[in-house]
Amino acid sequence: MYVRRKSNWYIYFIAFGITLAFVIAAIFVFRWYLFPSDTQDTGINDATGELTDDFVPTPEHNFRLLTMISEGVNDSPEFFCLVEYNAPENRLVFIPLSNGISIENEGRTLPNVYAAQGGAEVIKVVNRELDVGCTSFVKMDRQSFEDLIAAFGNVEYSLPRTVIINEAGEISTFNSGTHLLTPNDIYQLIVKADYEDGEAYRFKMAGDILSELINQNYNNVDSNLLDTYFEMIMRTSDTNLTLDVYKQHKAALLNTIKYGAMPADFYIPYGEYAEDGSFKVAENSLITIKQKAGLV
Repeated sequence: MYVRRKSNWYIYFIAFGITLAFVIAAIFVFRWYLFPSDTQDTGINDATGELTDDFVPTPEHNFRLLTMISEGVNDSPEFFCLVEYNAPENRLVFIPLSNGISIENEGRTLPNVYAAQGGAEVIKVVNRELDVGCTSFVKMDRQSFEDLIAAFGNVEYSLPRTVIINEAGEISTFNSGTHLLTPNDIYQLIVKADYEDGEAYRFKMAGDILSELINQNYNNVDSNLLDTYFEMIMRTSDTNLTLDVYKQHKAALLNTIKYGAMPADFYIPYGEYAEDGSFKVAENSLITIKQKAGLV
């Protein structure tokens, strides 16, 4: 005799529902692995900052660094230069700054500010005048600057005219023409040279030489050398840089080394000097500075 069996469809439905619930729960538990957060920097190894094949530089990797150079460890800086790094465009821009950028209505120069209140206060002054959001500074004395240059490499440079160096009464001359500049040569030309055409011409020479220093040597840099340069800066300079900050930008720097083409350039701010020696950067020049930094 044929007996019709009852359907167990509801049992299959319940089993399917339980399985689906487990799948959904597993997705939520492991979503950080299956679907990485959009805010996570692609290609960055958080532990080391090494470059990976899928790395894509973003404006978050940009930075502004104020560099200062003095004669001795305890001396106030004689040369100030804002360094702007635009990671998406693989561009590093040197912007020499007038010592008098801060003294309007204050009677203080950047060396005075550093001597009285240190590098953090100099950053505040620069941000007030340029509005670039600079957060880091490095102050090197002559020895630490020359050691860093020596580790990076010499510069082949063509001087457009003869330059006279008067250092503590000792006169030396760089004739016009092509030279292989040593670290001591670079320091003298940037800080000590007697340029009859004034501060703007000194800044042009300094920016050009520093740009050539990078462009002629950056292809020789790898991850280990980059670490070495950072360690040298931390060991021999007055700075507020930290290892975490370095790692946040290291992959972008390595990306520029790998894919950049002549990445360094310079820009000289223009404006007006007042009778008290203060220097006010022109509005259009401020816009250019921000553009090069990727801020506008």
